Amino acid sequence: MKNKLFCRSKILYILLNVIFLGCSKNNNSFYDKVVYYHSNFYMLPGPPDNSEKFEIYYSDFVEKKTKTHYKDLSQFGFIKSEINNNFSDKIDAFFTDQNPGRYYPNYKCLNCYQDVLLFYKNNQLIGIAKFDFKCDKYCYTNFEANKERYLKKDCLQYKYLFKE
Repeated sequence: MKNKLFCRSKILYILLNVIFLGCSKNNNSFYDKVVYYHSNFYMLPGPPDNSEKFEIYYSDFVEKKTKTHYKDLSQFGFIKSEINNNFSDKIDAFFTDQNPGRYYPNYKCLNCYQDVLLFYKNNQLIGIAKFDFKCDKYCYTNFEANKERYLKKDCLQYKYLFKE
């Protein structure tokens, strides 16, 4: 009788663990904070002037030495925006650890990044995602050592989450 009771309680314990662990929210391990900036600035670029503003709005990838320019984008006309729960739940779906292959944006288009996501881990900036939805262009710069991370080719399907 004791063995049956012990066996049943063991099965119940396993089932409860499966249910509770299976229903828990999937916490992303590569970042613990995301900051979203949006800008309504959109105009033709002049010749490259090596200014911080030019680099932020028009450069595809961020060099490690210039990532400090991104810590407060409000000085360049961006507005810090709240990320709602629907947006937050979808951010992980933007990324893959598999290289999606070469991405060739339409360089005939204006290519001015208006949406920027800053990813932090332990208060360290570990990645910057930039989006230009008018030209269907996006890029991600990863500052994590020994970790490959890419935006998926279909990440533009999440345009509806960003401000227009």
